[in-house]
Amino acid sequence: MKTSACFALGLFLFSLSAGAQSPVQEVIDNALIQQTNTNTQSIMSMLQQQLDEAQKQSQSLADQLTRMGDPSQVSLPALDIIKQDIAKSAQAAANGVAREDRIRATTGAEAFGDNAYGLVAGIGPTVTFKDKQGNETGTAERDPALYKLQGALMGDINALAAKSKEADERITQLEEQRPALFDQLNAAADLATILKLQTAISTTDALIASAKADVTKSKLDYDVLMEKFKLQEQVTARGNAEERELERKHTKDTAKNNATSGTGSSSSSSDGSTSTSPFGNLGWGKK
Repeated sequence: MKTSACFALGLFLFSLSAGAQSPVQEVIDNALIQQTNTNTQSIMSMLQQQLDEAQKQSQSLADQLTRMGDPSQVSLPALDIIKQDIAKSAQAAANGVAREDRIRATTGAEAFGDNAYGLVAGIGPTVTFKDKQGNETGTAERDPALYKLQGALMGDINALAAKSKEADERITQLEEQRPALFDQLNAAADLATILKLQTAISTTDALIASAKADVTKSKLDYDVLMEKFKLQEQVTARGNAEERELERKHTKDTAKNNATSGTGSSSSSSDGSTSTSPFGNLGWGKK
């Protein structure tokens, strides 16, 4: 009986010792728990840093988009004026192409009626005749063909004057837009507005230069036309002089040949005698 009690006590003590955790294991477990907590805190800190960085990047991107702006929302009143001027420039170029056709179509009547801004008396297509008392006695029509050269030059110089006036108006209108564009550029807060304003300013400057170049080109065309007329007049004058010289030579040679064939001619009579034309030895017409 005593033996059984001791055996039961031993089993009870063994079970107690088996169910209790050893000190070494407890240390290991505590270290693992501590490491896990540390790792968790590190991961949470890293995630928080990434989240903060993402928020910063998002805010930075939003700021950049704000600074960039929406190009479709930027409206510049000057752009309408710029488009109109581009259309005028294209029309001026088209008119320049038709210049040769206009010159070739000159009739001479273009020279009638112009008085050079009232500085010089002009002429009309009709001439009026008057007697000594100032009474009208009749009229006559001028021949426009006599004024074709002057008509061509008049048409060209009038076209140049019109282009110069138009260019002045274009330049004035464009110049008036430049201060406003620079004021808007100075106040611009987003890149889209800045880029559009810079483009508008550059285009405005280019159109002003183009308007000035159109007038310069027209003046150059007129100068070239004048030089061509002068050269052609020289060619025509030399051709007329040569023609007169050739005509004199032709007349001289013809007269000489006629005199040679008619002088000293003789005829034989039926009896074989030779008769000489009277005055044949005078050699009239010889040179």
